[in-house]
Amino acid sequence: MKYHYSKKEGWLGNPCGLVYFKNRYHLLFQVNPESPRYGRMHWGHAISDDLISWEECPVALSPDEELSCNSGSAVVHDGKIWLFYTSLSFDYTETVCAAYSEDGMSFTRCSQNPVAVMPAGGTKFRDPFVMRYGKGFLMLTGACVEGVAKVLRFESDDLINWRYKGEFLSDSRFGSVIEAPQLIEADGRWVFIIQSEKHLPTKVLFATGDLNGDGFVFDDEKDPFKPVEIGNDLLNPVTFTDREGAAVLMAWMFSTKMNSSAVSIPREITVNRNGGICMIPYGELRNRTVRESSFVSFGAGRLRVHFEGRTLFDKAYRECPEINVIEDVGTVEVFLDGGRETVSVFVC
Repeated sequence: MKYHYSKKEGWLGNPCGLVYFKNRYHLLFQVNPESPRYGRMHWGHAISDDLISWEECPVALSPDEELSCNSGSAVVHDGKIWLFYTSLSFDYTETVCAAYSEDGMSFTRCSQNPVAVMPAGGTKFRDPFVMRYGKGFLMLTGACVEGVAKVLRFESDDLINWRYKGEFLSDSRFGSVIEAPQLIEADGRWVFIIQSEKHLPTKVLFATGDLNGDGFVFDDEKDPFKPVEIGNDLLNPVTFTDREGAAVLMAWMFSTKMNSSAVSIPREITVNRNGGICMIPYGELRNRTVRESSFVSFGAGRLRVHFEGRTLFDKAYRECPEINVIEDVGTVEVFLDGGRETVSVFVC
């Protein structure tokens, strides 16, 4: 692949962390190096100068006295990369653990692990997202508490001692658990991203609003979360702010039908004049798009993504949207109307 990170061996899962550290971009991701299928997960690691061409590094985290090192996030602080991951024990209890690195290559687990535990009544507790906030740090975790999907909030002054501050979001419409919560600031607005257990109509959903000391104030209180990605092959996003201050998202491209996976191209998140969210190809990739693609067509009021006679995506539009396409080996990423909607598809 020219524009997507993928692995020739093992099983590639979703991205977990994306940071800029010591003049290189660092991508952390789920990987099973032992088998071409999901299993005992590790954290893989790759570095890049431009977020497009990646150099593979040794595995950053391997399961120790646990069943699996599952998803989480990364943050840079005090000259170190800090990783926060979901530690899955052999009895399937989920806790948040941390590891750090001063050179960006070798990682040491915190002696104080776990740094956060499931609150009372919880049955699922995963995907810690950590960011700087105020004079300290904010952690969001996906959870299921008493059968309801939630995002929980924790705060810390030092990344090790975390205080549980209550629920950040609670909504049973998303199923039994909310996963991959993310917060990123773009064009003066906060963008709150979650992954729903249910398709509504897709799993990855976005909302804009303000972040305050108690929680998130949505711009649209009645219907805050909306899909920007309208395909089904883009999951588990990870966000960060690049060295120029742009809000960037990468995600897991995964086809259940083909059992194929890769990390999406980086996308810059912008907020338009109407308060809507857009995602556009990042940096130099904007010059790699094509307006006419053999995989994408519009006719009789329908936009289709297809390959060798098979329709892989189909949606009705009153008129033809503006179309820009990134084509790569086996994948198509379609950006409609300046990124107002995107479609990510494994074609083969």
